[in-house]
Amino acid sequence: MVLALTLFAARFPIASAAAQTIDAVTAETLETILEEAGLSPEMKTDATTNSPVAIGQVGEFSFTVRTLDCSGRPQRCTTLMFFANFELGRRITGGDFVAINNFNESQVFGRAYVLRSSGEKGEVGVDYVIELDGGVSRDHLTGNIERWGDIVSAFITSITTSPAGA
Repeated sequence: MVLALTLFAARFPIASAAAQTIDAVTAETLETILEEAGLSPEMKTDATTNSPVAIGQVGEFSFTVRTLDCSGRPQRCTTLMFFANFELGRRITGGDFVAINNFNESQVFGRAYVLRSSGEKGEVGVDYVIELDGGVSRDHLTGNIERWGDIVSAFITSITTSPAGA
């Protein structure tokens, strides 16, 4: 695909870098895009699939980006799944379930979930999927990645302002 884009740009010099489409990312591309968004990625490789994984920061919170639907060498992946999990330091309450349901009903982007509800250390999280299959512009991808910080912020507000123990 890169070769085709290069040939297209050579034939039609008015095509800009912003007009190029991205239909998959390698580990290097993902790292660059996350760095440009200010998300400080640490790149790893999934031990089972050999797919790229990024660990990053949104403010004071860590998150993970798993790449899915990968093929080739190097791995080129068409789906990015961002997720962040948060240990509450207490049991999950009815109020937490209400907050998560309210978040899911009010947000177009991102889905919240209860990861662990038993025991003394309940864990909740939020995820966000970006699909590249079919191609997106660099600006579109950058905008979607920047949205991730807003999703995490909205989720944290939702879970911390809910009445615990309700």
